[in-house]
Amino acid sequence: MKSFIVVIAALLLIGCQQAPSSHLIVFMENEQGIDPYQTRVISSVDYLRFDDGEGSEDYVIYNRKQQKIYSINAAQKTIMVVEKKQHDLKPPIELNHTVKDLGVMDNAPTVNNKAPRHYQYYTNGKLCIDVVSLAGLMDDALAGMREFHSVLATDSATTFGNLPADLHDPCSISLSTFAPVRHMQNGFPIQEWKAGYSRSLVDYQLDYKADPELFTLPRDYFTYSVQQMREGRVDFANREIVTEPAPETEPESSTQ
Repeated sequence: MKSFIVVIAALLLIGCQQAPSSHLIVFMENEQGIDPYQTRVISSVDYLRFDDGEGSEDYVIYNRKQQKIYSINAAQKTIMVVEKKQHDLKPPIELNHTVKDLGVMDNAPTVNNKAPRHYQYYTNGKLCIDVVSLAGLMDDALAGMREFHSVLATDSATTFGNLPADLHDPCSISLSTFAPVRHMQNGFPIQEWKAGYSRSLVDYQLDYKADPELFTLPRDYFTYSVQQMREGRVDFANREIVTEPAPETEPESSTQ
């Protein structure tokens, strides 16, 4: 909470211009069972880039015009592409969403006469996630983040049929597939937490001079789509896409 207050207070020194520009955003994320890690987001009008920080060789680019996600793996020299997909998938269970506004955070400074507010998002009466949001902060970056999660949700919908019915948790399937951006509806997420996970904004720059090279894709990397991989059509050894999935080989029978 202390880091959150420091970041918000910094806004008072930076100013309140919110014209579309490149933004540098740094989150600290915590997942159960692993060490805390940093995620850097560089946002522009046309792109989002996600990485671990300066000098990252592995990164993710979201092309906002194409509505495509590119995941770059430096060690394998590959680019995996996730595209927005059209689907008419309906939830397997009824999903009733509600939001509880817990009000302004104590002692938090205001920005543009607005203070961060604490919201709780419920589905079917179950608390899914707590979010502290600030309305009016980096609206263009927030729009890009919503688009990114929406594209991921369309991809999740294509494999939803593989999820066993006993794993149809209302919160999980809402956040992953059926309501992926509802927790971003009340402003930029300064802090968020749910069972086994939390994330806090620890730094940002409103007018970041992003090197255009940060949004480019390596030219000599092997490119494939996540759908081609699922279909078994990606031949990593020969770095090519095959027309038909490779046939499964029968195990050799031993003779005695």
